[in-house]
Amino acid sequence: MKVLHVIPSISPLRGGPSRAVIDMVAALRLQDVDAAILTTNDHGPGLHPDLVTGRWQWHQGVPVLAFPRWSPPIAALREFAFSPGLNLWLARHLKRYSLLHIHALFSYPSTSAMAQARWAGVPYILRSIGQLSPWSLAQSRGRKRLMLRLIERRNLQQAAALHFTTMAERDEAAALGLAPPGLVLPLGVRCPPTQGQPVDTPHGSAPIRFLFLSRLHPKKQLENLLDALALLQRQRPEARWELAVAGDGEPSYVAGLQERSRELGIDARCRWLGFVEGEAKWQLLKGADWYVLPSAAENFGIAAVEALAAGTPVILSPEVAVAADVARADAGLVCVSDPEALALTLATALERPSLSMRASAFTLAETDFSWSTLALQLRDAYRQVLTSSAGR
Repeated sequence: MKVLHVIPSISPLRGGPSRAVIDMVAALRLQDVDAAILTTNDHGPGLHPDLVTGRWQWHQGVPVLAFPRWSPPIAALREFAFSPGLNLWLARHLKRYSLLHIHALFSYPSTSAMAQARWAGVPYILRSIGQLSPWSLAQSRGRKRLMLRLIERRNLQQAAALHFTTMAERDEAAALGLAPPGLVLPLGVRCPPTQGQPVDTPHGSAPIRFLFLSRLHPKKQLENLLDALALLQRQRPEARWELAVAGDGEPSYVAGLQERSRELGIDARCRWLGFVEGEAKWQLLKGADWYVLPSAAENFGIAAVEALAAGTPVILSPEVAVAADVARADAGLVCVSDPEALALTLATALERPSLSMRASAFTLAETDFSWSTLALQLRDAYRQVLTSSAGR
């Protein structure tokens, strides 16, 4: 079974979806699925430093073919990632694959791949990465409505299946009345090989360590967390805590966040670490007392699951789709993202999480979000799609 995964970018700067597709393909290949990635050399505002273009290469243990992207100098289309080379390659090679797994909507590589697969009669699965949620559809609303009317609704309606990572994501998309069946299968995490069950360690008089690790974007609502911590500082001036912010985003937006922390009088307690990856990221996750993500919309929440895998309990808004799993497993706290309510929750978090809660966090990640298990389920889903498509 040859499966081609198409995604606009595998840059780590693009956050969880890009990380997830690399891990997904790696796990599938261990289950005898001949999976590969077709993408562009996008790297946020620049070009990916580790990707050559126009030929296959091994990247982080998986086969990747990248083509140059071109961003038009029009704000509304800047993220569309035009890639004529990718389009041409698909036209020539698409029928060599049994199935396409498309990641993302409203972007040239994904849109083009679905349209070409429709015309060629090659089945495809779409993972919309949360772009069918009401919050996402409300952003750049005019452009997305136009694209839905011109091409994306047909792409959606003729998919062999729609891949949702949580039941909440599936339920949000239900309002669109789409015909294809929904495949609900979460994403996984690849933990460091040395990771194991948390153990109790002395902290002495060290401050409580809150961690925000994510792409810095208005959707993540870091502003609400800063406002909540300023409230906490006024209400509990004697409390000892610090916030580490790991992530990157538009320079002007990041500068605005840093200025906000200064205006709120909490800048001395905030550490701005920039983009962190690899072993440094895992050490940061393991060293935190709480991972905090008050996002306005999150179809899954890869970084939150990585925190769980590190044995670090999480504080999530209900809009982070894995929040329900966290509450069920007692692996953290769930709180609305309003600064006043969040400040109250952070006040309770001034007591370090118990060893049992940290153990629950680790166990939840290990049992529900293991790539070895999820890849088997995804392989079976591919086989079912191919059997159904052959019978049409």
